[in-house]
This record gives sequence, structure tokens and C-alpha cells, in this order.
Amino acid sequence: MSESATRPPVGIATVVVDPRDGVAVRVEGLADATTGRPLTAGTPMHLCSAAKAVAAVVVLRLAERGVLDLDADVRDLVPVEVTAPGAAGPSLRDLLAHRGGVADPDGAFEPGAGPAPATADVVAGRTAAHPGRVRVTAAPGTGFAYSDAGYCLVELAVEAATGQAFADVVHREVAEPLGLRSTAVWAGEPGDPATPRGAAVARIAASAAAGHRPDGSRVPGERLHYAGLAASSLWSTPEEAGVLLADLVRCWSGSGGGVLLGPDEVAAMLDDAGEPGVGRGVFVLGSAERPCVMTQGWGDGFQGQLRGYPAAGGGVAVLVNQNPGVPQPESVVGRTVAALAGERGWAAV
Repeated sequence: MSESATRPPVGIATVVVDPRDGVAVRVEGLADATTGRPLTAGTPMHLCSAAKAVAAVVVLRLAERGVLDLDADVRDLVPVEVTAPGAAGPSLRDLLAHRGGVADPDGAFEPGAGPAPATADVVAGRTAAHPGRVRVTAAPGTGFAYSDAGYCLVELAVEAATGQAFADVVHREVAEPLGLRSTAVWAGEPGDPATPRGAAVARIAASAAAGHRPDGSRVPGERLHYAGLAASSLWSTPEEAGVLLADLVRCWSGSGGGVLLGPDEVAAMLDDAGEPGVGRGVFVLGSAERPCVMTQGWGDGFQGQLRGYPAAGGGVAVLVNQNPGVPQPESVVGRTVAALAGERGWAAV
């Protein structure tokens, strides 16, 4: 195991959702190693690809109201070229499970210190974030390929169906129902305090943790941003990530009191029939009797993982503002998640 994998992170937040005791948040370390600013439960952190779980929640909520059709050809909403011979366009159900026939080319979706480019420009091939246009190169529904570009198509489909910016839809469908004030998809732009979502972004921009490299040095510009709001641009505080995870656990377990998803939406999210272990926006691990629903993110400066254990009614999240240099199973994130779940007798997979 590398030195960076065992060294204490610059800052770490742990969240435990317990069906008896509620949500407990613990933080240690610094939000910024350069200034010495401490990390707190109210410090926004980059959850990176955990944005995909939130994007799936948004799509499922809109589909439940008939705003979106999970099984329609996404080309009804988003023009995208299909180069796979004889193939139709992907559905949102396909894209959310990384089965849309869209593969990320080498060198795509590298982060930058400034605001990330608009997703429409990324899909059109007008930015360095994705060389060339996003295309469907394999028959949808025939295989798994983890794809940020596929989630860019999801994002544009939401905008086309609602007539609103994706970030505003996320605020309306997820942040507002749960009372989250410092949670948003954020591409590095300044916030506008005159609007509810803009106020959330302004709070994040003013107080978010800095990202750090494996050696503990701060990333250029304090924080780096990735193209694709639906793919990798979720920011939240440890406290509010706990609120989000707690609600999802209630929804997934069917115990009552969940706000975001009803039983039909949960079934669609956790359905992994097409690719074992891959739901919509989440990974479904464990056994049928003791499932573990997981979403995670790893970027230049941050790493995190959120796990829900529906059979137990509990959940665990661990967030660090440092790239550990190794994947979650080998890093302090994965080790801490496993330890916290194991202490409570939950499935530690």
C-alpha cells in the first residue's frame, strides 16, 4: 500500500445514518492545508461522481410525473449521432445504467481550475473536455461502459424536457424538498444570491473546502471542476450529505418517511437486471437479502463514498478533501466505510 494511501488525509468527514439514533457527523482536519482553515460539518465538499445518483433521482422524479419517458429514444430530446450499425438511440434507462452505447475517449473530462464548459458545448465537441462530438458507438443496452458523456446526454434531456437549466431542476427536485441550503451541482461559476439555487452556489463558492493532491499540496486554484453537471459536479456539506443519504435510505428500505422517491422509482433505480450490480446512478452490491446501495466519487482533490443498507435502515458516508492516489477500496475512504458498517453489523461489502 502506498504512503499516500495510509497517510491521514488533510480533512475527513464521516456520516452515519442509524435507524435509531439518526444522523451523526464527525469531521477532522483542515478544509485548506495552506490557510489552516478547519473542516466543519458545514463545509461544502466535492462529491464528484456521486452527482450521478442525484441525476438519477431527478430523472426518476420527472418520469413519475410524465415529464420524461425512461424508455423513449433520447434523440427525441437530444440530437446525438448513432454510429453503431442498425442501432437505435439510447434510452434514459440505458444511459443512467451506463448501457447507452456511449464510451468516454481517452483524455476526456480532465478537470480545470476555471468554470467548466457548458455541457451542450461538450456534447457538440466544441471543448477540450471531449475530443469530437459525443456519439453512440455501440448498440444501446448490450453492454456496460462507465460514461460521463452518457450523463451529459441525460443532463441535456432534462433541460429539453423541462425548459430549465439542469442545475435549477436539481435544486427544485432534490435540494428544496430536503431543505438543503448548501448543496448544488456547481461548475465553478459565481453564485447569484438573488435566486435560491444561486444563493446555494454563492455559499459553496465562498466556503467550500480546497482540494488537495496525494502529497497534501493544494490543487491549483483551490478547487478543480469537471465538465458535465450530471456526471461529476455535486457539492454538499457533510451535514447535508447525511440528510440526503438518510432520505435515500428511507426510500430504498420502504420504511416510510422518504421524500424523494416512491416505490416505483426505487424499483427502477435499484433494478440491475441489465448488468448485475449496476442500477440507475448507483451500484447495487451485497445480496438480495442484505443489499448495499453505493455511489461514490473520485476527482483531483477529493474522494468520497456513500453507502446505504436498506435491510438495516442505515447508511455510511466518508468524504475527504484530498485525492488519496488510490481507489476507494484501497484508501482511507473505503477502509473507514467498511469499519463503520462492520461495527454496526451491516453488510461490509
